[in-house]
Amino acid sequence: MSKLPAIIALVVFATTAHAQYRCVEDGRTLLTDRPCKSEEGQSDRQPQGKPSNAFGDAAKSAYTTTTGGWRGQTQYQATVSGVVSPEAHAVVQMTIEIDPQGKVMGSSPENGCQLKGLATPGVTAAIANLDVTFSGCTYNGFNRRMSGRLAVSSVKKYAQLSLSGFSMGVGKIAASFDIRATMRR
Repeated sequence: MSKLPAIIALVVFATTAHAQYRCVEDGRTLLTDRPCKSEEGQSDRQPQGKPSNAFGDAAKSAYTTTTGGWRGQTQYQATVSGVVSPEAHAVVQMTIEIDPQGKVMGSSPENGCQLKGLATPGVTAAIANLDVTFSGCTYNGFNRRMSGRLAVSSVKKYAQLSLSGFSMGVGKIAASFDIRATMRR
């Protein structure tokens, strides 16, 4: 029995887990996490002398950019009038997706939070500045606009998410809101 169908299924699974681009190369449709070679102004063929390494190249690029899907346990905290709010505290699973054009979508179903907004380039491709708005959160204080960043560590193979927001009282901060996570592909 041929092992070829199992290998093809494994390659399809590995490339679709983080795929963002649909490319046609040499008459084949490929899903990849990098821009299509034709979009980069390159030819559709692999450079001569350089072997193709579908698994190695994908593993390297998964943690060199902020675009794509991220998931991880996320801590929500709030401080109201200088006191940490126990009813706001939650540690729940969050997923976010950053598309190559900068649209951000995500959710934390356990606490009802949905988010959407924009990502703008940071100092490097491994950092995205985020401007997102939360809605539907069980703790109403988190239903607001927040800003922060997602910073990817290619060496440690994770990304740190950091978002914050606040509301102002008369001449002072009435409440601050903080969301932190370590996320993986």
